[in-house]
Amino acid sequence: MAVDWYPLRLSELSEWHETFAAQCTATGTTHSLSAGNVSQAGQDRTLVGLLTNFDEAIRGYVQAWTEFRDSCLAGDPNAPFPTPPSQPALTLPPGTFFPGIEARTRLLANIIKADADYTPAVGEDYGIVAAVPAGPGVPSLKASALPGSSQVSLKIAKAGYDLVALDMRRGGGDWTQVGVSQTATFIDTTPPATPGQPEQREYRAQGMIGNQRSGALSDTVSVVTIP
Repeated sequence: MAVDWYPLRLSELSEWHETFAAQCTATGTTHSLSAGNVSQAGQDRTLVGLLTNFDEAIRGYVQAWTEFRDSCLAGDPNAPFPTPPSQPALTLPPGTFFPGIEARTRLLANIIKADADYTPAVGEDYGIVAAVPAGPGVPSLKASALPGSSQVSLKIAKAGYDLVALDMRRGGGDWTQVGVSQTATFIDTTPPATPGQPEQREYRAQGMIGNQRSGALSDTVSVVTIP
């Protein structure tokens, strides 16, 4: 799913529109916006701020009203009568306000992006470029010897990968892939080089994408098996 640049959270809208409107005022007419577009971006910023602030006030009022109601219905009958909370009121300052702020903002963003001088850096200034999703990180391992079996349990932090390849080596030899894990635990059942004898093993992990190994190798972990 594509990542969008317009904020999804109500709590982020006001700050985003502050940045967008300020950039429109600074450079909007140089990126194909009309003076009316710039003015409307400022009015939309004002309205978004009023709406989000009023939304917080309403939530606070609902909480205060709930406490007042419960005190009246189920509180101490000998306590003083509680003070009813004051209901907030939305007052709009003079100006030209219209509904559909998101749709109008997207139209302004499209005008800016269609300008001949538009660059990704310009888009970042306006906040109309989606953030690049972070890719997977580097897997990590914890190894524990399982008593009486010469087997090793590997706890895997997959760091965003669906699959992780697991390598093992012993005695300073070559690395050998011992498995691929989709889960957070993998049991290496490789038999010991010498039956009945403990041995030191090293393990490492690497992510996989499309059945191909990808990204950086994990740090190496060591363990001594228990026959």
